[in-house]
Amino acid sequence: MPNITEKLRDSKAFYVAAGAGDLAVEKIREVPERINRLQERTDPKDLGGAALAYVTHVGGRAAEVVDGLAERGKKIVSRVERQKATQQLEDSVKSTARKAKATAGPAKDTAKDTAKKIGN
Repeated sequence: MPNITEKLRDSKAFYVAAGAGDLAVEKIREVPERINRLQERTDPKDLGGAALAYVTHVGGRAAEVVDGLAERGKKIVSRVERQKATQQLEDSVKSTARKAKATAGPAKDTAKDTAKKIGN
């Protein structure tokens, strides 16, 4: 049975979200420059037509954007997975899980013994 990490890796939505976050950061960095360029070359009376053309164009590219974001997300996730800190964290989580499982059995036994002693 796949664990949650494997399920996420098989989910296109997960990669779309990761890619969208990465793209958002990239685009936000471009905003000041784009605003300056638009102010220099845009006539306010042309904004309505430009907005309609833009919305039409964006609507037609939605599926392409989602696929692109998913691919971008896969690259980001892959890069993060390869980082030493991520690998160390995964090793630490596995070690902690093993310790928790090893401790669970004796803890249950102790709890049962204590319950019996209290009950007597």
